[in-house]
Amino acid sequence: MTYPSAPYDLHQPASVDEAMALMTRYPDALYLAGGTDLVVNLRRRIREPGHVIALRRIGDLRGIALDGGHLTIGALTTISAVAAHPEVQRRMPALAEAAGLVAGPTIRNMGTQGGNLCLDTRCRYYNQSFFWRKANDFCLKKDGEVCHVAPGGSFCWAAYSGDTAPVLLLHDAELELVSPQGARRVTLAEFYGSDGRWSVGTEPGGLRPGELLLRVHVPLPPAGAACVYEKLRVRDSIDYPLVGLALRVDWADEAARRIGAIAMALTAVNPRPERVGGLEPLTGATLDMAAVAHLQKQAHRTGKPMRTTVADPAYRRAMIGTLVEKACTRLARELDGPLMEQARWA
Repeated sequence: MTYPSAPYDLHQPASVDEAMALMTRYPDALYLAGGTDLVVNLRRRIREPGHVIALRRIGDLRGIALDGGHLTIGALTTISAVAAHPEVQRRMPALAEAAGLVAGPTIRNMGTQGGNLCLDTRCRYYNQSFFWRKANDFCLKKDGEVCHVAPGGSFCWAAYSGDTAPVLLLHDAELELVSPQGARRVTLAEFYGSDGRWSVGTEPGGLRPGELLLRVHVPLPPAGAACVYEKLRVRDSIDYPLVGLALRVDWADEAARRIGAIAMALTAVNPRPERVGGLEPLTGATLDMAAVAHLQKQAHRTGKPMRTTVADPAYRRAMIGTLVEKACTRLARELDGPLMEQARWA
């Protein structure tokens, strides 16, 4: 059974100032960018605003530019534009790669960089029709009191499943935000919260009521830095990740494959995109199978896949380790050699 969305008034401002004036007048409103996530949630009555502020007429929020040592991406820039932009491909190829793996071409042509970062958390018990959710007495994230994934707790395990966030985390991206109360900048790392009930954090760095993401500012990586993104999904043509992993290495000595700094981040296995800790012992080490084992161990400690998707959590957990090895092998291949002879993905 399909329910229509709850009635709402649609507003189409032509500038950020007009959008802020509308938000001041209608504080319950939601912003609409590409609509690839929000429109579906409106139809499912997951979101029921009285007013929707469509942003597509605000041209100032589109475009990609080099600004000193930073890459600046307008929040309304489409995912397709990010993936195809020559400066993104040249300066941050992992971001272009991650953007190119988002859903399918139609979604990438509509979806935006800002929307991908502000993506609502997802769960098999949440992303359903109103009728389906009502038949299951709803859930902790929306209208209910029990998390069906972990019924004994008071924590929501709905997972953030955006593709570009883990790459941007490893490049220390900052977000430019504005609301009727003023403007500010926060790091991407502090933007997300640990509870899946909220698509972005309720902590000081999280998105505040009425706040709009304007631009993403990304420091350009130095020479000698390399980054890759790996994604596991059911259908390669369209699906969200079951697991997504970004790995960055700043080489101290490329010829010797010696690591100067290393960082890794996961998506789709936690309520927020999560940077993996405990990688400091690899500084100065060689990227070999021992390093891979350490990365796998730390990634398994960080990633906590639950029954939020159609795939078994144990399978997704096992595949975290596989994606680590694939990412390391790709980095080694970029240095003109396999990780080692028995590397399964060489």
